[in-house]
Amino acid sequence: MQGLSRLPLPDGLRRIVRTLRRPAGVPRQPDAAQRERTGSGGRVAPPPGRAREDELLARVPGLVRHRGRLSRVRDDLLPAGARDANLSAVADALDAAAVPYGLVPDGELRHRVAIAPGDRAAALKACAAAFTGLPVYARLLGEGAGAGGDGSGAGAFPEVLAELLPEAVAAQEGSPAETSGTSRTPDTPDTPDTPHPKIKGIRLFQPVVTSGRTVAYGPETGCDLEFWEAADSGTGAVAGLRETPYGWWVPTLEATSTRRVGDRDHPVVDAFAGRFPDDIDFPVDAVITWVDASDPAWRRRRDRAAAGVTGSAPVDHAENRYRDRGELRYCLRSIAAHAPWIRRVFIVTDDQTPPWLAGDHPQVTVVDHRELFADPACLPVFNSHAIESQLHRIPGLAEHFLYFNDDIFLGRPQRPQNYFLSSGLPKVFHDRRAVDPAAPGDGDDVFTASQKATRHAVEQAVGRTYPHILAHTPYPLSRTLFTHVEERLPGRLAAIGRSVFRSADDLAPVTLASHLALADGRAVEGELHHAYVSTGRAEEIDRLPALAADRRADAFCLADDDTAPGLTPQEQQRAVTAFLEAYFPVPSPYER
Repeated sequence: MQGLSRLPLPDGLRRIVRTLRRPAGVPRQPDAAQRERTGSGGRVAPPPGRAREDELLARVPGLVRHRGRLSRVRDDLLPAGARDANLSAVADALDAAAVPYGLVPDGELRHRVAIAPGDRAAALKACAAAFTGLPVYARLLGEGAGAGGDGSGAGAFPEVLAELLPEAVAAQEGSPAETSGTSRTPDTPDTPDTPHPKIKGIRLFQPVVTSGRTVAYGPETGCDLEFWEAADSGTGAVAGLRETPYGWWVPTLEATSTRRVGDRDHPVVDAFAGRFPDDIDFPVDAVITWVDASDPAWRRRRDRAAAGVTGSAPVDHAENRYRDRGELRYCLRSIAAHAPWIRRVFIVTDDQTPPWLAGDHPQVTVVDHRELFADPACLPVFNSHAIESQLHRIPGLAEHFLYFNDDIFLGRPQRPQNYFLSSGLPKVFHDRRAVDPAAPGDGDDVFTASQKATRHAVEQAVGRTYPHILAHTPYPLSRTLFTHVEERLPGRLAAIGRSVFRSADDLAPVTLASHLALADGRAVEGELHHAYVSTGRAEEIDRLPALAADRRADAFCLADDDTAPGLTPQEQQRAVTAFLEAYFPVPSPYER
């Protein structure tokens, strides 16, 4: 964001930039660790081990104190990389001390490692030894640590430097010695005759912050080391923190199979080495449509096409539909950061390639319209509906894919299960906005008219009305859904493909495919926490700092709406650029 302060900005936009540049140690919302360390006066109390932290801060290069923790400064680490690095660090510590462990895959993002009954003391000692002198933290997990015992709720146990683990655990349990030989199931009552440790696990993590202080990785990317207990029956082991796909008990923690995570193999507890009902193992691709209206050759093609428009239906070729504000770079960064399970990315363009794109990357492919359209006579087209009608024809595209406009971004780590059932059925996300039931009229804009036309086509085909528009999120689709449209409404996709500009007569292909699929049991309703920001309005721009600070949206759209009176394109550009650089400062592997 360097250089923004030299540009003339309205007061509202200056406020945005100041907020996004919030310095380290001044978060908008205190995190759990800070809340635990804050007294009634609102001041952060010195945490246990603060003197030791000061020593490490002075001795270890590349460290800063950020949000109450020592953090390494890195601008090259993505969230999945942080999660995998924490798992590898824990595995190295356990391997060095010959403490056996096994992964417990449960479909969640955070890695989970099981330690057998009787090995708790050895595991704590191993981690303390491996992480001595390093800015690695451990959040203690167990009884009284909030819902699920994961340390995220009220009453959570403190965080400590990992090198202090044995002493910290003993202090929390009120005993200088390790409790061992316990025998318990989740339903065993607490009595003086059945002693058991309070600490059921630890979450180990190395805090990381970007140099701009806008992205930080903490306990949410940590690795959970769980201390399983012996069952009353004397056979098997019982999870102490969270249920597994089999419940709480398994007959053995033996781990003879492996699973690759990042760049190494880890042992997996045998009971969890298979495929479970929620697992998705089919490939999922991403498709992004992009255009740069500043390209003179593209503008000449569009202007020639606009001069030849005939017909009575209103068309839409407003400048904001084609304006490039650099969003594609950050859309790709959002995919790399939050959906590393995407197999390949296809960027659909009209004879354009961004100069910063690593075109030789094996996972990214630029698809020209000439490769996409079955009928070359349709070209050139400047209509997103026409382009969408042909997406299923992309060479090499997986059966399942997420479709992005370049102004749609993933806001936080995602799982493929957010978008598809394990059976392969896509999920459909609806906006709260409904299109009024009237027939298309002269007062409708092109978007509304095409949505009404699409709704009417679905009603005619299946006898069911879908009043709400689709949410502006990544659209889960499959190639088969478009085949289904062609079967249900023969010739309609081909007709849309011949529409050079957006027209009131258009059908919206993605909406059409999704609603026909819902009606015929080929898709299911889904929910995704999303945000839509119309960047032409100052009051909407004012929402951006909270969006960047909270990071609670699964996906969001920064729509370049043609709002009058509103912010100028230049004002929007500066605000959007500042926001996106703050939200996604880590480059993707798709950039040169």
